[in-house]
Amino acid sequence: MFNANYLTFYDVAWTEYFREIGLTWKEMTDSGVDTVLARTEMVFKSPAKFDEILEVHTRISRIGNTSLTFEFEIYPQNEDRLIGSASSLYVCVDPKTLKSMRVPGDLRRRIAGFEGRNLDENPA
Repeated sequence: MFNANYLTFYDVAWTEYFREIGLTWKEMTDSGVDTVLARTEMVFKSPAKFDEILEVHTRISRIGNTSLTFEFEIYPQNEDRLIGSASSLYVCVDPKTLKSMRVPGDLRRRIAGFEGRNLDENPA
């Protein structure tokens, strides 16, 4: 698989994470918040094989003042062989101006509830 395709998998996992906490991308942007990718570090451990069904495990490991740190791991379905991992920093922005903004309180609460712990390094 072409290495850049892994970024697409991580982007889909980002979308599904927000869906899991009860937000679609449209609902987020309609509420006045979006995120932009600021940095990604990827590690490749083993190749994905043709016709494998892949699972992307996703969590948020840190909430900063204006940013969210996502951690991703890709495994073949029903296997513990790590294919790759990534750490991605997303910055919250106003969807109209694209200026950075504080991670909204509602988003912080949803993430903490889903993750089962407070990840907030700068609570409101």
